[in-house]
Amino acid sequence: MVAFYIRLSCLDDDLDERKQLSNSVENQRKLLTEYFDESPDLRTEDACEFIDDGYSGTNFRRPAFQKMLGLIKKRTIDTVIVKDFSRFGRNYIECADYIEKLFPFLGTRFISVSDNYDSGRREDCGIDMAMKNIVNSYYSQDLSRKVTSTFDLKRENGEFFFCAPFGYLKDETRPGSILVDDNAAEIVRHIFSLACEEGMTTCGIAKLLNRENIPTVAAYNREHRVSGKAISSEKSEFAAWTGTKVASILKNEVYAGTYISQKRRRVATGSRRTVPVSCPKKIPDNHPKIVDYETFECAQKIFKRVKRPAENRRYQLKSKVFCGNCGYAMTYQDNVRDECFFHCSHSRETGIPTGCPTERFPEELLNERVFQRLRRWMVFLKTAYGKAEEAEKNRQECLRLLGEEQAELRSELESLESKKLELYESYTDGEISRETLSVEKKKLSQESDSIKAELSLLHIKESTLHALRNRRKPELDDLMESVRLFENETRLTCKMAEAFVSRVTVHNKWQIEIEWKEESLAKEC
Repeated sequence: MVAFYIRLSCLDDDLDERKQLSNSVENQRKLLTEYFDESPDLRTEDACEFIDDGYSGTNFRRPAFQKMLGLIKKRTIDTVIVKDFSRFGRNYIECADYIEKLFPFLGTRFISVSDNYDSGRREDCGIDMAMKNIVNSYYSQDLSRKVTSTFDLKRENGEFFFCAPFGYLKDETRPGSILVDDNAAEIVRHIFSLACEEGMTTCGIAKLLNRENIPTVAAYNREHRVSGKAISSEKSEFAAWTGTKVASILKNEVYAGTYISQKRRRVATGSRRTVPVSCPKKIPDNHPKIVDYETFECAQKIFKRVKRPAENRRYQLKSKVFCGNCGYAMTYQDNVRDECFFHCSHSRETGIPTGCPTERFPEELLNERVFQRLRRWMVFLKTAYGKAEEAEKNRQECLRLLGEEQAELRSELESLESKKLELYESYTDGEISRETLSVEKKKLSQESDSIKAELSLLHIKESTLHALRNRRKPELDDLMESVRLFENETRLTCKMAEAFVSRVTVHNKWQIEIEWKEESLAKEC
């Protein structure tokens, strides 16, 4: 089967309209289809399409690419066609790993139409491909810097260049400006009014909004098809207003006309990880207000409650326990006299019956169950790591033996070349006839060709072994370092939970599901 791989980054509509049209999904599809139809060795096969629209080429964590890679590993796909190397990826090291090592090992043919590259042609030069991938990688970094500087300039000017906040619409006549969405703004004013005039808590406001059948932010955008708004989907069928959703509106200074330039930033080009900006720039009176600043300040008073010291509220599975029925995070109740426990408060907070369990799940019992499962998971990790280490030792040993065999064959090749030279000298000295020279030279050439063929096979084996190296070994080493650090613990600690546990889904006291951090990495070993 032949795979058409199409990628369009959210930054591909940046600088040049002509380039944007060239890289469009439709244009890539047309180019690949024409190439497919005009190739006699391909057009008789089945073809499928994989599209990553809006994904960066600086990494390969793209859903369509990963799906295609899974089919390649199952040998379902044997040919991959892309418009050019930049559509495949812009990280030249990872691109080279796939094109030069993994794909040849899996027997997958790779074709880049615009670059006139076909791994099925022996004459194609790998140097050209490597140089283009390096250029693409540096282009992506340079483009990222340019786009970031453009965004920074827009922030300095107080422009909204992505979706407008809830309660506002983008001004189509003035790019970067926003207008008040009267219907949504009424919901926002209602929330502020309940907080300031009625003194209601966020949970109380959420219950009232649900009783009044006021749509949530996502539901409103979906219902009104607001232009320029992302139509986000709720994560649960029991979606409703919650205290958290209400708080996100009450704490947002944008409704008082203040523009906050940037709250978070990416740590590096291509990275998904972001960190908070320590001092984001604020521009007051930047856009139309929905509430005045005095109302906004008044609403903040409901958050100024006396809280217990942080050390008294610290617990092992903080923000990791979720209800198996509604999918929302469970509430942690820290009782001074009684035992601490988790419970699902979604129904109580929203005022909507969800059918979630009303029982309390003792923290001590949940910690014990997670700890026992974690002990078994750590044993699995140690076993998997041992197998990975053994496989790596075997790979290194095979490479060493291959190297010795190649050195021996090269030595034989040099010996044959010396014999050819001696044979020619004997002929020039008159010691042998021309016929003898021809016969002996032919024998030596046949032996030389045979050795070269063996060297070629060994080179393929060597490339295959290089492709088998575990590129994620540093991450695996970090995981094992955590195992060694905590393997002698006798109970679940906060640091253990942070290192290993991603999510705990509770169905009842006897049925829990645990998602481990780096679970896919461990199971790849």
